[in-house]
Amino acid sequence: MKILLLIFGLLFSGGLFADMDKICSVGLDLKQNKHQEYILENCERNNILMMGGVFQGWNTTMIARWCRYDREIQFIKMSTETKYGKYKLTCVLYDNKPRTAHPIN
Repeated sequence: MKILLLIFGLLFSGGLFADMDKICSVGLDLKQNKHQEYILENCERNNILMMGGVFQGWNTTMIARWCRYDREIQFIKMSTETKYGKYKLTCVLYDNKPRTAHPIN
């Protein structure tokens, strides 16, 4: 009976009902962090994150802060209007709150 309750509890846990079909689309705004506010208010874990306007040097930073590493991550060059170009980042959202960097001791 205990095993049946355990299996039933695992099958109906809240994580299994996450909306993995939703696309969360946002433009990167480093000056006012509006992208972070938008993700916090409108997106949830396991949504597909599409972030536009990511400069080449910020790709790895945005991936580290927002993306799941066990799923596919894509970034595609969108324009050549600047020296470094802008990219569109697409990945599975790790959480609606970004990971934070810890200083190395």
